[in-house]
Amino acid sequence: MNKIIVEVSVGELFDKISILEIKKDKIKDKEKLKFITDEYNLLKKQMVDNIKLNEKLDNLFNSLKNINSKLWVIENDKRLCEKNSDFGENFIKLSRDIHFLNDKRASIKLEINNKTGSKIREIKEYTSY
Repeated sequence: MNKIIVEVSVGELFDKISILEIKKDKIKDKEKLKFITDEYNLLKKQMVDNIKLNEKLDNLFNSLKNINSKLWVIENDKRLCEKNSDFGENFIKLSRDIHFLNDKRASIKLEINNKTGSKIREIKEYTSY
């Protein structure tokens, strides 16, 4: 397979790296971990080589990782509800939590893009609530 190279926003890069760090902690299968680690190392190198990191960006990265960690737990809890055909109040709360956290996540990614002058921006438009 050919190598595919695409440009992404800095916020998207930070988001992906934070998710890979979570996967490295949560996933125990050695074969899966090899792929996760390889991708993490490749993306982390791009971050270090191409982005002037500072305390503000470190804090935004940590905020993204915190949100993605919460989303990991919520998604697993929601899948358990699905498995048990439990679509009551807990399922509704989990579903709502996902979109509130994803909105916050998008906001942080936009802030990262603004702070780094990223020419690519993830644009969102949803119904207001």
